[in-house]
Amino acid sequence: MFMRIKLFLAAVGAFLLMVLTTWLSLKRASDANEKVKVATGRIEAMKQAEEIENEVEALDVDTLKRRSAKWVRKTEQ
Repeated sequence: MFMRIKLFLAAVGAFLLMVLTTWLSLKRASDANEKVKVATGRIEAMKQAEEIENEVEALDVDTLKRRSAKWVRKTEQ
């Protein structure tokens, strides 16, 4: 009788260990996936910033003043 209880507890322990390792494995994969998403977002933001910077550098002074007028505060003189 005691042998059956030990065998049952060993099976339950093995099952719980399997569930725990599977959960940890899935959690690690999820964390890695999230890191990839964040890195991809940063890369896209850097590309967009570079495109804007190149566009602004290509503008002549008058066009730059006219386009940036809506973003700059008007100073009182």
